[in-house]
Amino acid sequence: MSIPVAQTPQPRKRPIQIAIAMAATGWSDLPSELLTDIAGGLSELADIARFRSVCSSWRAAAADAAAVPPPQSPWLVLPSSPSRLFFCPREDRIYPELRLPPPAAEAHHRRRRRLYASPHGWTLAIDPTDLSASLVHPFTGATRPLPPLPAFFAETDDLAWDWSPHGVMASCGEGLLFCASDPTAASWATIPALADCNASSINYVGGEFFVFEEDVCRTTIVDAVTLAVAAVIPAPAVELPSEARIAVAGDELFLLVKSKWMYLFGDDVDFSKAFRVNHRSVDPVWQELAGIGDRALFVDSLHGFAVPTAGFGNLESNTIYSVSSKEANNRRPTTVNYSVSAFSLENRSSKKLACRLNGREMAIRGESPSWIIPSLNEG
Repeated sequence: MSIPVAQTPQPRKRPIQIAIAMAATGWSDLPSELLTDIAGGLSELADIARFRSVCSSWRAAAADAAAVPPPQSPWLVLPSSPSRLFFCPREDRIYPELRLPPPAAEAHHRRRRRLYASPHGWTLAIDPTDLSASLVHPFTGATRPLPPLPAFFAETDDLAWDWSPHGVMASCGEGLLFCASDPTAASWATIPALADCNASSINYVGGEFFVFEEDVCRTTIVDAVTLAVAAVIPAPAVELPSEARIAVAGDELFLLVKSKWMYLFGDDVDFSKAFRVNHRSVDPVWQELAGIGDRALFVDSLHGFAVPTAGFGNLESNTIYSVSSKEANNRRPTTVNYSVSAFSLENRSSKKLACRLNGREMAIRGESPSWIIPSLNEG
C-alpha cells in the first residue's frame, strides 16, 4: 500500500500578482469593469502603485483606489546602500527604491543624495556635494525642485524638516529656514523670530509647525502661513534627558524622555517618562502620560505622530514604536542592523519585533531611518 505524499500548500496569489502576471502575458486589454474590480480589492498602497504603472488604461481603472486607498500603517525608510529600502511591517516585506526617480545620467554624484522622510508621504532629497534639494514622492515618483540649501548645511549631518501644503521648513541646528510653495520660492528665507532656536525636530500638523529643541525639551508652535510664533510650550520638570522625542496628534502634544541613567539598562528599557499636554489650552501644563488608548505613537529622530490601531492587526494599542540601529559586527564597521521596538505604556516594557529586519546587515549612509505613511496623494 502506498502512502500518499503530503503536498506543500502553495501560497495564494494576491490580486495584484495575478493582474501583473496577466499583463506580462499580453492580457493588458482586459475589460475596464474587471480592472476596476481588481483595483478595488487592493489593500496595500505599493500594490495600487504597481497596478497603476502597467499602462494608461490600468491607471485609469485604479483612479478610485488611488484617490481613497484603505488606511495605511507606517512604513520605514531605511538609508541602505546602494539603494534605499522601504520596509512594510504589516507585510513584513522590504521594497527597494519603490518609484524613486533615478538620478540624472549626467550627474552620477546624485546617487549619493540623502533622503529624509516626512510622515506626509514626501521625502526631502539633498545632494551633499552642492546642496541642491528637492521633494521626492517615493510612492508616485513625483519630484518638486527646491532652491539649493545654504552652505552651512554642509557642515553637519543634523537635519530637522517637515513639509506642509504652504512650504518646507528646515534646520540644521540653530535657526530655521522656510521655502514657500505654489509657486516655489527662489531661495530659502530665514525666520527671524526663531533665529536662536536650536531645532532638533520639526513636525507639521493641522496648519502649524511644531519645532522641538531637545536640549531644553521646549516646543515652539509656528503658524504655517504667517510663520508667526503661536505658542511656546516649556519643558516639564524633568532631569535633563540624553534623548527626547515629541509626537503630535491633533490638540495633543506628547513628550517622550529617556534620561542618561536609563542607558545603564541596555536596550530593554526605552523611555523613562512620557508626558501629554493640550497645546491649545490657555495655560498648557504637562501631565505624566498613563496611556493613549487605541492608538500607537511612531517616533524617530525626525518626527513623531499617532496612528489609530483599529483595523491594523500588526499594531498594538497604547504602544510607542521606534527604530534603532546597531553596528552589525566589529569586522565590518560600515554595516548596521536596524530593529523596531515596541514600548508598552501599560507595563512600561519594551520588546523588539520579530521581522525580516532583524539580523539583516545594511550599508551605513548619512541619514537615519524614519517612518513614513504611504500615500498616493501629492497635495
